[in-house]
Amino acid sequence: MVTAREGTAAEYLVENGSRETLENDLELPAEPVVYGFGGRIPDWTDDFREYVTGIEADRLKLRYGGAMVGDVNQVLTYGGIFGYPMLDGRPEGKLRLQFEAQPIAAIVEAAGGASSNGSRSLLAVDPSRLHERTPTFIGNAELIDALEAALD
Repeated sequence: MVTAREGTAAEYLVENGSRETLENDLELPAEPVVYGFGGRIPDWTDDFREYVTGIEADRLKLRYGGAMVGDVNQVLTYGGIFGYPMLDGRPEGKLRLQFEAQPIAAIVEAAGGASSNGSRSLLAVDPSRLHERTPTFIGNAELIDALEAALD
């Protein structure tokens, strides 16, 4: 279990009714290793597809399982970037801002990483409706900065 509180992320092992602290100050590794992006490649926007080509050229390892919590855990453990992008036919993305994107963004940002909807931090987005959807990207800050520059 990973939590974010007061700007710090912590990791616990919860087993048989007990909780053991594994890391009080969880931080993303400085050197990113993995990446994973959802959506069908043919549905990605051209700018996003070009960004992914650059990620692959940087020799990051593809680690995408299609389960957001598992994919985010890969980023927390090894460093890198995870995202569910805007798609040609679905520019609003797939993940829900308040129930999926922002809680994960809070954890990753507390662990020293960054988040984005393609242009700004997910934590800076004010929801306009309950089940609002958003493109979602989380990971090492330099990868998020490069993503925003590529999508600008």
